[in-house]
Amino acid sequence: MNIKRLIYAAVALALVSCVGTESGPGTFDESNVVLSLGVVSDVHINTGLPATSRKWKAALLQLGVKASETDPDGLDGVLVAGDLIDYPNEPAIKEFKKVYESVLNPEIVPLIYTVGNHDVPDYKWSETMVKDAEYIRDVLGDLYFQADVDKDAGERLECRHCVLKDYDVLTITPDGTSPIVYSPEALKWLDGKLKEITSKNPSRYVIVITHPMLYDTVYGSLLGEADGIWKSFLPGYWATRELPEILSKYPQVVAFGGHLHFPLNDPRSVWQGSFTALGCASVRYMALEAGGYEDMAGQTTMKDKDEFSQGNLVQFDKKGNMRIFRMDFHNNAVIGEPLLMGRPVKSGKHLEEYSFARREASNQAPELSSLDVKVESSSVPWKKEPAWISVSFPSGTDDEFVHHYVVTLSRDGETLKEKKILADFYKHPSPEMMKPLWEMAFRPEDLENYEIDPGTYTVSLTAVDSWDAESSTLTKEVVVN
Repeated sequence: MNIKRLIYAAVALALVSCVGTESGPGTFDESNVVLSLGVVSDVHINTGLPATSRKWKAALLQLGVKASETDPDGLDGVLVAGDLIDYPNEPAIKEFKKVYESVLNPEIVPLIYTVGNHDVPDYKWSETMVKDAEYIRDVLGDLYFQADVDKDAGERLECRHCVLKDYDVLTITPDGTSPIVYSPEALKWLDGKLKEITSKNPSRYVIVITHPMLYDTVYGSLLGEADGIWKSFLPGYWATRELPEILSKYPQVVAFGGHLHFPLNDPRSVWQGSFTALGCASVRYMALEAGGYEDMAGQTTMKDKDEFSQGNLVQFDKKGNMRIFRMDFHNNAVIGEPLLMGRPVKSGKHLEEYSFARREASNQAPELSSLDVKVESSSVPWKKEPAWISVSFPSGTDDEFVHHYVVTLSRDGETLKEKKILADFYKHPSPEMMKPLWEMAFRPEDLENYEIDPGTYTVSLTAVDSWDAESSTLTKEVVVN
């Protein structure tokens, strides 16, 4: 566990006197749901790409249907953690609004947003952020701000305090990029509001939304902040170091961020330390760490990135317990089991279930069953194509799922080529639906000399899960004549 997490944990323990008395939250009571909120991010409406509008509408429809299963009132609000549109322009915001109103009535189901980097010029927040985002307010109109109880902070700072059925929602927007920073007045406002709200209701969660991730919390929040798979072409652009220090004082906080598009299927998409943080994935498309995987379209995007659309449905019951459904809009399904968190209590027990330390300690490494390796050559006699080495193996098993595979080709103890294959966990709401067999190949073009010379080669296979636990390595030799 790193120093930052230890500090957050210590702060959480010191705050027990600020939280409600220990009465036991019990299990979530779905017969008494009092609030249902859709929490999404990165809608990226683009009037030149009709698919973006279709995805936005599908997400809203599915959130409404799922909420209505246990909440007679259906959705009570929709929160969007930034990047409403692809780039700042009025036609796109009008389309965003049009789609929303084709499904929901903003007077009955308020839409609460924070400003993303795609909503302002050059994909960067700056000191002119508030003015840059005025067009959003102008297009949406006053009806979209009826839930606001702090009009001044909203208009001056793009810091919003909204109340939905006695639950408080705070939004805060950066005014600087690389590093992502917030104005001193905005930070003071956030701290003051959280202190005021939690003092009045210590046993009730408070939702905070902001577009960037919170540094060193959920899956992806180290992108651009570390080496290896987290090294990015835009350091300091993806997560903020400024908010966690404030949020760590308030164990009632549930913070949602976007910006990264990382899939909610991964167990690291929810984090608990001195507060709770969650990712929102993306309504538009998927991204992930710069892991050097096969079939990549870019440093952090897969070729099938558009076969994806995800978000959250957050519900609270009468006692203040919280339930979160991770929604797979692309497959019209729920991802895994719902996340369940008891209401904030004095002991801090509500922050234990999804702590990284607890889950890493109980995590089990993946297991592999077999590995098949063959030398292949063209079946057409007159084609003098060089041979290649084909590899196939059944999917590994894990207590959650295999995140990726590492397949290595070596000769005489020297590694010739390593390939990392991302598992298809992000494409399926349940691990049981993941593909059962993997096939790949080492071809001459994979090697420096563009030729697989005669000799004995070794292929090794290792499976890795989301917590970086590795399976035992399988190896097999193959002779190329």
